[in-house]
Parts: sequence; C-alpha cells; structure tokens
Amino acid sequence: MKLSASITALFALLLIALCAQSAEEFGAEQRVKSPAKIPSSIIAQLSKKIATDGINACQDTKPNDLFEAQLVGLSKSTKAYLVKPAHACLCSAHDCPMWLFKVNKTTAKLIWDTATSLLEIMDKKLNGYSKLREVSALDGQGHETIWAWNISSYTEIYHNVWVLDADKKCRLGEETTQLMDGKMVQHTKTCIQD
Repeated sequence: MKLSASITALFALLLIALCAQSAEEFGAEQRVKSPAKIPSSIIAQLSKKIATDGINACQDTKPNDLFEAQLVGLSKSTKAYLVKPAHACLCSAHDCPMWLFKVNKTTAKLIWDTATSLLEIMDKKLNGYSKLREVSALDGQGHETIWAWNISSYTEIYHNVWVLDADKKCRLGEETTQLMDGKMVQHTKTCIQD
C-alpha cells in the first residue's frame, strides 16, 4: 500500500515539474512548431529591412517564402509573432536574425530583434511580460543576453560575452547587469587560480 502511494506521489511531482517547465525555445536552424500566417505588414517591414541591410543572398526567393512565424504568448493578454528566416540565406555562418512583432489590427510594431542561435521565452516576467534569453556560442566563445519589457519594447538587462580558457577550463569575459535603479554595471569575469 505504501509503495503505491509513493509511486502516485512521485508521478504527481513529475507532472508538476513538467508543467513548470513551460519556457519555449526556438533554435535558429529549427523549423517553428506551430507555423502561423505572417501578416503582410510584417513581410513588408522585413523585406525593406533586408534590402536596406544589403542582403542579396536570397534574391531568387519570394518575400513570403523567406520567413516563418509562430504566435507566442508574452503576457496574459499579449501574443506576438516570432518571425525567423525560413531559409539559411538570411543567416550568418552561426546565427540567424529573429524578430518579435505585436500586431494591432493591420499595423505591425517591431518590439525586439537580434541575431542568435537560440531564443528562449522565459517563464520569468518583468512588467507583466516574459523575459527573453538569447544565446549564441561557437568555437570556445559566445554570448548570453536577457531582455525585459520596458513599456513599449524589449531592452537588454543582462549581457555576458565570454571566451573559453581551455587550460583552466573556465570562461573569461565581460558581464553587464542592470540594477534595480536602471543603472548598468559591468565587471570582468576571470578564472580563479587553484
């Protein structure tokens, strides 16, 4: 009898743990899980941005075929389009651009963009919106950035740029953190000698 109660309790804890892990991750090279039709106002903005940035690698692809999107929940009442390239021609060797747009009727407003390998829409919130965490790493170097909502768009609140010290097996780098009063503080992360 005690064994079955223990097993039931264990499964309940496992279910709670699985439900608590509701953060969504989007890899630069992975397809979105639940594709959404991208509004034409977003396609127009991104097509203009690509032309302005001088990206010509995708010139034979139609603008509607360049991107894919998924609706993501940022707050209890706010959904946004997470848009990313559907083709590698828009990406660098290691990162792809990603954008978040809020759409009000027919108007799309860009609220976040960067180039990254991985985006996580975190469970943690600030000002009612989920924080964003993006990570990119390759060949012993990388960065991690956390973004938070600041009334009209996302702003960077934490940034860590690092390189791997192979001899000491640790990361060296610069870390910038936003304090509660909004001040950004930077410090150097060094390896501790044994």
